[in-house]
Formats: sequence, structure tokens, C-alpha cells
Amino acid sequence: MKMKTIKQLTFIAIFSFIALSCEQESIMKIDPTAASAPTPSGTAGTADFTKFSAIGGSYVAGFTDGTLYTNGQKNSLAAIIANQINYTRSADAQATYTFNQPDINSENGYINAGTDGIPGNSDDNGRMYLGTSASTGETGLYFKQPGDAAAMQTPYAGDKIALNNFAFGNSVLGHFVSTETGGPNPAHPLFNNFYARFGAGGSASPLTQFLGTAPSFWMAWLGASDFVGYAAKGGDVAQAPKPDGATLSVIWGQALTAMISSNQVAKGIVGTVPDILALPYFNFIVSNAIPLDAANAAALNAQLGAGFNGSLNGLAGAAMLSAAEAAQRQLTWAAGQNYILINDESLTDLGPLWDVLVGAAQMSAAQRAGLEPYRFARQATDNDKAVLAAQGVLGLPNTAIPGDPTWGVSWPLSDEHVLTATELVEFETARATLNAGIKAKVKELNENVVINSAGLNRLAMVDLDGTYAGWATNSPLSDNGVVVTYDFSPPTGMWSFDAVHPNARGYALLANKWIEAINAHFGSSIPKAQVGWYPGPALPEAVN
Repeated sequence: MKMKTIKQLTFIAIFSFIALSCEQESIMKIDPTAASAPTPSGTAGTADFTKFSAIGGSYVAGFTDGTLYTNGQKNSLAAIIANQINYTRSADAQATYTFNQPDINSENGYINAGTDGIPGNSDDNGRMYLGTSASTGETGLYFKQPGDAAAMQTPYAGDKIALNNFAFGNSVLGHFVSTETGGPNPAHPLFNNFYARFGAGGSASPLTQFLGTAPSFWMAWLGASDFVGYAAKGGDVAQAPKPDGATLSVIWGQALTAMISSNQVAKGIVGTVPDILALPYFNFIVSNAIPLDAANAAALNAQLGAGFNGSLNGLAGAAMLSAAEAAQRQLTWAAGQNYILINDESLTDLGPLWDVLVGAAQMSAAQRAGLEPYRFARQATDNDKAVLAAQGVLGLPNTAIPGDPTWGVSWPLSDEHVLTATELVEFETARATLNAGIKAKVKELNENVVINSAGLNRLAMVDLDGTYAGWATNSPLSDNGVVVTYDFSPPTGMWSFDAVHPNARGYALLANKWIEAINAHFGSSIPKAQVGWYPGPALPEAVN
């Protein structure tokens, strides 16, 4: 059976949703420190905001547009909360304070080594941005070049003892409790470049270093990054570990117990893991994203579908494969929109079964060789999610393979590009398990009279489950007359161009959720961030 290829397809640009309307009023406001609006004020209630520190993953650190860079870091989730907390200090006649972050000092940040794969060269990719091609007029995502590989390798030059933000990206929960996270061994699996810049260098874990600053009030958002990283990689365990809710609950509980036990007076707030799968990154590419005309559909049915489907029917007929799975995996194409061809490793591996057919002279060795790439293949359903990174290959020829088969059409998308229905169920089950563990631990520690000898209920919690879906459903949102949309459409969007991390405006919205929870638990009146004071996504830049 010859696996001929349908080489070229024309796709509607995935980013065609971006409306650059000239009629829309610009809402890009000045920096909050320079705003002309009246200075807000608030009170601390039963909390003590004398010294505020934070720990967590990429959101708390301020990742934006796919990486950590100076302008994004300035508006980290922790920095915005700290800015609003500062307003309570004037009401309490306390001196304002500086919230110190381990400045990255990089205009573009660093994402990867570019086409040559060698860090430090001019083709390194930095932060993502929106660009419009001068030659085609198409708008899409690009990378700033050169990316700044040295930024992650350059130690933080400021006073590490004075730091308030101990968050870092590319992290999992295990990083925060390990002394290996900051080195000195870069080969250790828990080594983290971002933390190594400002960390204790093997003498203390990030959690220990954070607690060593003796904050009077703190925020900790741990565990969420485990889920973001795994989902963003399409559930590919070769690139990101699969979160296990029960295991994470144990580690998280131990970490939180250490936080609340280290100081009998300090208070803090923690957050649950939000509904990650509602992020734009998982919802831009529809499952039936393949447009075909009648001729291409017929060719695919004849060239791939007939042989593959025939093998399924043969296996089912020999009772080697269930009839239900054989029916589920039938490949069919028709004129119009078609479902993406994917690999699903939760399915039966057809390879050994085909080998049996070859041994029984029911399939030739050549036919078996042609089917090899399709051992786990099926077409996606509406219950699967292709991640935004799949846009980089979907509909393009796989030039590494003879015949240049087309990704997602005649060649299955790899694991990193798709969250299958099975992976989604496992993901949500693990997330629910961890969130239940977080809630139970907060309740347990708040009621522990031994740990809380100076007063009970020292922990607030912000439950973020459903937050993203709520914003998406109610978009466009309005904040003091400022329009905010659940996308990265200039100038109203709340997400940065990686579709995973918020931009400054989105971080302000998220900060307000934390502030609401602090105020409700401790009777404080921290003023909410004015979302319109923070910049949204920039208009497209011209590119060649």
C-alpha cells in the first residue's frame, strides 16, 4: 500500500480573529505610578503588611509573551498586588516600601536558540509579538531577535537578602522544596536557570530562602505551574511531567505547613489551580480545522483511509481489536472541514497486531511498513484539544519524511500538539484532587491552635477554579469603563501573545481576585488595581 501525500493545503490564518479596528478607542494608559487619578487608600484590617513577600511560578514572576523580560516583570502578579498593598500603608501612617524583584534586565528575554539550535547567536528567539507582513499583509505571531540567552545565565546583581519576590518560571512544585534548584549542578533534573540567577546556590531551597526573609504577610501560588507546563506541552511526558494530584497535595501540604509554622504571627494567602484548559492557548484551534476540497478528500480516502480502515476491519474480524475501537479509529475525509489526524497513545498499539497479520500472510511487509506511523492514529473529535503551538506545523509538509506528508492531514500530529480526551480527563481529575487538598489543608491549618497560638485563621485562600471560563463567557468585560476582552487582540485583550500568560492588564484583573480574597478574610480594604492603568497588547509591528 503506497502512502502518497496530499502536500499543500490552504488554511484560513488562525490569527484572523484579531480585529484591528480604528474605530475602537485606545485604552493604553500610563503607568500607575504616574497616573493623574486620585491616589487610592485602604486599611490593613487584621493583617500586617509591613513586609510583603511572594513565591510561586511564572505568573507570580511576571512571565509575558512567552518569557521573562523587563517590561513584563515590572507588572508581575506579585508586583501589582504589592503596589496595591502599599496604599494601605499611607492610611496606617507607615512609610512606603519597595517590592524588590530579581530584575532580569533584558529587553527581549529568551525563549529558544532559534533555527541553528545554538544559544547566543543572532537567530535566538526572544519574546513574542504581533506582526504584519509587508509582503503578504498577513498578521501573525513572531519572535523578537536576538533573544537574550545571557539573561538567564547572568546572576542577579542586586541585594538578594532584600528580595521580596521568589517566583520563577519553568517550575514544578518539586523545585520549591529542593536545595538542588539553584545549583550548583546544572545537570540535576531539578536545576532551574531562572531561580539559579538569584537563589541560594544549593544551601537552601527556594521555600527556605523565601521564609528566611521573615515576611509579615505573604502570598504563595504553588502547583498551578505543574498543570500549565504539562498542558502547554500537549500532555507529552517527555517534555513535562504529568501532574499527580495526590502526590502534589502531599508536597503542597508540607510546604504550606512550613510556611505557617515558620512564624507564629505572619499571615498569608494561597491560591487554588485555576481552570487552565479555558486559556486561549487551548481554544484557538478547532478540532475540525482541516479544509479540503472534494479532490483532496477523495485522494486521502483512497490513499490512506482504504488501507488503514481495511486493517482495522481485519483486526476486528479476527477478534484482535474490539469492534468499538475499530469503528472509533476509521479515517474518513470529505469536502469541507475535516477533523485533525492525531496520535492517541491511550489506544491499542496496532503495530504488534499488524505484525501478526504479516506473519499470517494477510498483510505484506511493504503494507506493514507503510502503516507504521499510524499505530496510534485516529481523527480528533470535539473532545480533544489541539494546542496553539500546533499552528506551527498544522497543514504544513513534514519535510523530514519522504513524500512530505502533511501534518494533521496525512501525518498524525505528535503528542506535544494535542491534549486527547483521555489526557483531559486525567488532567482535570488531578487538578480537582490538588484543589481539594489545598482547601482541606487551609482549613486544617487555620483551625490548628498549636500552630496558631497567636491567633487562628491566619490563611486566606483565593479559589480560582472557574475564573478563566467566567472571564471568557462574559467577555468583553468592563472595568471602570475600560473594555477588556478575553484574547490578545489589540488594544483590549488581557492575554499576552503566548496565549497562556496574561499581559499587564490581565495580571491586574487577576491581582484583583487575590485582593478580594485578602480583604474578605482579614477585613482589610486594599484598593483594587485600576485595570485601565495597565497596558494591553500592542498593535502589530511591520515585518518583512
